[in-house]
Amino acid sequence: MENHTHYSLIARFLHWLIMITMVVLGLSGLYINSPVGFSLFPSMDIARLVHFIFMYILVTVALYKLFYVFHQGDLVKLIFRLRDLRSLPELIKYYIFLSKSMPTEDKYNPGQKATYTLWFFLIVVQALTGFILYWPGPLGYLGHLLGGMSLVRLVHYLVTWVFVSTVIVHVYLVFITGGKLLIAMITGSSPQVNKKHTE
Repeated sequence: MENHTHYSLIARFLHWLIMITMVVLGLSGLYINSPVGFSLFPSMDIARLVHFIFMYILVTVALYKLFYVFHQGDLVKLIFRLRDLRSLPELIKYYIFLSKSMPTEDKYNPGQKATYTLWFFLIVVQALTGFILYWPGPLGYLGHLLGGMSLVRLVHYLVTWVFVSTVIVHVYLVFITGGKLLIAMITGSSPQVNKKHTE
């Protein structure tokens, strides 16, 4: 008998808003870092403005998401803990086709917990380093405390690629489930054979 995956309207809206925001931030960030060969933005000033606006959107959405999962009683369930390491090997085996069934979990599997925990931490890092890079004058002392502007810029750049990598992995995991999670994220509900996942 099949279970179903359910996503509320708010969860789906936040998911797609985050996706759009991350894409715009990634493209504008790449332009800012290396504008040669890019024609998406008419000027560096426009690219920086777009990048900063969407950074504000991402931080706002992340804070609301934090409030939302807390209100739903899911905040503790989303935090990755050391005991979750025990379930990771079996989960990885399932995702690389070495196991036919996903390990039974509560609401979020260890991979989801690790991703959510990492992303909230990285959003804070990106916002902080982004503010320092955008306002090197008034916030230059923070850059100095963190090891200099070159290091701040490097951290901001590397964290961007961590985001890109996790998004690629996320898309891969969605499609190896037969796209059912994608359907659920669009329509709100879709059959899910392995487990019930609600958000």
